[in-house]
Amino acid sequence: RTAEESPRSIMGSVFGKVTEETYGFKIVAQKLGYEIREYAAANVIEAANDSQAFGKLAKYIGVMSKPQNKAEQSIAMTAPVVTTHPKSGGVMQFVLPSSLSSPPEPLDKEVKLVKKGTIQAVVLSWYGQWDEALANKKKDELIACAQNRDGLSLDIENWEWHRFNPPWTLPMYKKNEVYIPLLFPSKASC
Repeated sequence: RTAEESPRSIMGSVFGKVTEETYGFKIVAQKLGYEIREYAAANVIEAANDSQAFGKLAKYIGVMSKPQNKAEQSIAMTAPVVTTHPKSGGVMQFVLPSSLSSPPEPLDKEVKLVKKGTIQAVVLSWYGQWDEALANKKKDELIACAQNRDGLSLDIENWEWHRFNPPWTLPMYKKNEVYIPLLFPSKASC
């Protein structure tokens, strides 16, 4: 057991405490029902969103096994786990730690290393069980607020569902977010 997996850490995660590094952002504006955020550039790994995706990504960073990357380098888990929903088919992603500027290449040909640039997005957060139907409903709520009510131009086809907690977190404490990129960056301020 590592220091990060101490009983106190595990108990905190049961109640929703996130101790992992999270995808870096700054709040550009707080709106009624959502935020506009600017996300930092990041390295991510991704795999086709099927029943094996999480396991493939976990093996790359070395969860419960020898790391499946060319450097055999153990890499810290971060939050959130991202599921994308582009027209061409979704992928699951792990955002890699910001300190990892040159991530090692994956050994599994189905795991891809991708560089995400700086991007602005609208984000709606909620707590509750992981439920893709609810994530879709929250996406529709976010579109209603940000695009229909506030007139922002959204890249709706490339929305993402962000999940921050491990499976053992009590459902009412599981943090979820829906993220939709802006087509035109906002110059608004808080």
